[in-house]
Amino acid sequence: MRISVVLLVVALLCLGGGLVAASTDFNFPAVFNFGDSNSDTGGRVAAGFESILPPYGSTFFGGPAGRFCDGRLILDFLMEAMDIPFLNTYLDSLGTPNFRTGVNFAQAGCSVTPANPTSVSPFSFGLQIKQFFAFKNKVTKLLSKGDMYRRYIPQEDYFSEGLYMFDIGQNDLAGQFYSKTEDQVIASIPTILLEFETGLKELYAQGARKFWIHNTGPLGCLPQNIALFGKDPTLLDELHCVARHNRAAKLFNLQLHALCTKLRGEFSGASITYVDIHTIKYSLIANYSRYGFEHATQACCGYGGPPLNYDGKVPCGQTVSLNGKLVTAKGCSDTTEFVNWDGIHYTEAANFHIASQILTGKYSDPPFVDKMPFVIKPRF
Repeated sequence: MRISVVLLVVALLCLGGGLVAASTDFNFPAVFNFGDSNSDTGGRVAAGFESILPPYGSTFFGGPAGRFCDGRLILDFLMEAMDIPFLNTYLDSLGTPNFRTGVNFAQAGCSVTPANPTSVSPFSFGLQIKQFFAFKNKVTKLLSKGDMYRRYIPQEDYFSEGLYMFDIGQNDLAGQFYSKTEDQVIASIPTILLEFETGLKELYAQGARKFWIHNTGPLGCLPQNIALFGKDPTLLDELHCVARHNRAAKLFNLQLHALCTKLRGEFSGASITYVDIHTIKYSLIANYSRYGFEHATQACCGYGGPPLNYDGKVPCGQTVSLNGKLVTAKGCSDTTEFVNWDGIHYTEAANFHIASQILTGKYSDPPFVDKMPFVIKPRF
């Protein structure tokens, strides 16, 4: 299914007027994105923390493109639907990056709460917010110098008219399960969301008015978590996902939803769209064959074979010595058959399905539309 179908859907939504209810018309001059690997378009690579090897990026970009996926992310599909170029990462200084229509601060491994010495990434949500303010200040100074830089940077009013997108929180929950009980993880949720609320309020104080917030997906259905925490069958749910991870994700999402509702009453003149990514992803995993996939919780790029094809000691695309033998985690022959890409992240085909479901509007609060004219078939 080509992206033109998604563009047609958005056009139909706009013509139907259904987007007015959410104050979301997909007509934004720029997008400013904050998040983790679910929306990282090259931040971690640009920071020099690690390199990404083939077969990452092979489905769409022809090779590694800074994304932890075989191709495009949900964010990429949403940008295409809004007729906005793919977002350059804030730290990208090569290839004459253009930031006129937005910038991406997301980095793989990021958490909402401040990083500590054992964190995968030092770029927590709070630091991403600081990077945004530094970016905005720099843009303001460049704009004051005349027209020389205008084609490369946002106009001043883009910061108040642009869309602020967020997809973060997964690492705060998943990371804690390595050393804490389920009750301890759940008890930390208010602290995580307080940090998130603080960041949103700082952005609002600086003029942000349009907020687009993804909740977190079913963590227990990732092959990585099933391999590490699902060895005891009694700990799995009906989809053979780790039940406690999914319970924590659901509780996080309930409280995140409540926070969005509260902030609507506090943020005068703002729109806050809460997007239920969890329901979309869980439905995809539960009904994968209905949507044209053949494997729900088996990694396309991994090592070990069915049922998970995941071994944390052999990351996707890498060759390592395992038990005295060199082994390589290779990609599958047809990525469109798999929901999961590398044990942690979704394939481009799955991301397309998720984006197409987001664009129906029915998984958002407020919803975009009351009724869609047709159902999108998500296969390419």
